[in-house]
Parts: sequence; structure tokens; C-alpha cells
Amino acid sequence: MGGFLTHLADKLAEKWLSLLVMPGLLFLATASCARVLPHSDPFDHQPVVTALRHLRPSLHDPALVALALAGLLLAAAGVGLAARCLATLVQQVWAGPWPSWTGPLDRALTRRRRSRAERSPEPPAVTRYLPARPTWIADRLRLVDDRVHAEYGLRIALLWPRLWLALTPEQRAPIEAARVAFADAAALTAWGLLYLPLGLAWWPAALIGLVAVGAGIHRGRCGAASFTDLTEASVDVNQQLIADLFGRTLQDGRITPDDGARINDQLNKGA
Repeated sequence: MGGFLTHLADKLAEKWLSLLVMPGLLFLATASCARVLPHSDPFDHQPVVTALRHLRPSLHDPALVALALAGLLLAAAGVGLAARCLATLVQQVWAGPWPSWTGPLDRALTRRRRSRAERSPEPPAVTRYLPARPTWIADRLRLVDDRVHAEYGLRIALLWPRLWLALTPEQRAPIEAARVAFADAAALTAWGLLYLPLGLAWWPAALIGLVAVGAGIHRGRCGAASFTDLTEASVDVNQQLIADLFGRTLQDGRITPDDGARINDQLNKGA
């Protein structure tokens, strides 16, 4: 038990350092540069050297150094926690649903995306596949349910928790990897958003923020696309498993819309 607890503590410390402290320290270093470096000469190291020289007398007091180090680690962890909270908000904006008070903006963005899709050279042949959410990622997630329902009559929101429990670890692994990639992309975007205000004092910070936000959005789209494709594929290749789980007999080796409707009613407990 002692060895297990030690190993667990090591893992938690490693996660704490990699997810919160190290990115937080980098952010604090950038904020310090924004504090002492001017816009006109953002890479002049002399102001940083001068600031460090002012701190030199304090380094001879071990207690003060320990206190400063502890404060620095706590500040870095605090910034890291703020970034993780912001990442949750980023995922909410990407995937929805949006709060009711954002209704006008939600509808405006949805109309704009739908209008662009209708004017595109190759608009979707099925009306239900046209944009119906304010963001690309939210629509990609919605389409999983619409496509599965159109083909099999199944509702993915009802089916997925049960199917996930029945999948093998080998089948779950790529889906979980895509979900983690999506969460990591939201975290990268959140860090980029935190860097952007520092650009008001030091323009390289804004550049860092823009690159991070752009890369995060791109990776978020890739992660969402992989997750939705793999989720839909899990239904496609596990029709026999789904039928066995809910006592249905397949006709012609596939789930029919009638089967899907009965499974939905079973999962919804007749409500």
C-alpha cells in the first residue's frame, strides 16, 4: 500500500507540474517581460538584467528565497487553474449548447453559416444536414445524431453510454485519444486567450497568443472530426453487438429504422 501511495503521489505531482505549474511559469515569465520591456524595443534584454540585479540582495536570505519560490509556484498553479477553467468555457463555446441569453448571437451565427452553406457550390443534398448550430464543431457533433438516426433510427445520445460500456478497450482507445486531443486543443486555445491581453504592453505576447489560438482552433476541429467519425463508425461496425444488447434480431444483417425506434423506446424507458 505504501508503494502504491508513493507511486500515486509521484503521478499527481507530475500531472500538477506538467498541466499547471510549467505553463503557468512560462506565462508569468512572459508577463514579467511585458512589465519591463517596451513596445519600441521588445527584445532588449537590458531592462531584464537590471531588474534581476535589483533582486540579487534578496537571494542571500534563504527564508525569503523559499517564500518567494513557494509564492511563485502557487501563482503559476493559480494561472494554470484559471487556464483550465477557461478551457472548459472554450469547449462550451465550441460544442454548445450556449446559454439562453446568447440567443440573438446564436441565431445570427447559425443563419450566417446556413446561408453560406446554401450558397456553396455543393450544398448538402439533405436539408437536415445544413448548419443548425452557431459553430462548426457543434454542427459536427449534431450531425452524428442526425446521420445515425437517418440510417438506423437510433438516437446516439441514448445509445452511446450503453454502447461505450460494451466496446472493447481496443475500440475505446482511439475514441478516447480523440476526446483528449479535443480537450488539449481547448486548453491551448485558453492559454492563447490569456496571452492576448499581455500584447497591450508587449506585442510579442499578442503574437504568441494569436499563434496558440489559431493552432488550438485547428486542433480542436481535427479532434472533433476524429471523435465524431469514430463515434459514428462504432455504431456502423457494431450493429450485431447493439442488436444483441437490446434483444433485437437483425434483418439482412443491419439495424432498420423500426429496430432503432424500438431500441430508443427501450432506452428511454417508455417515456
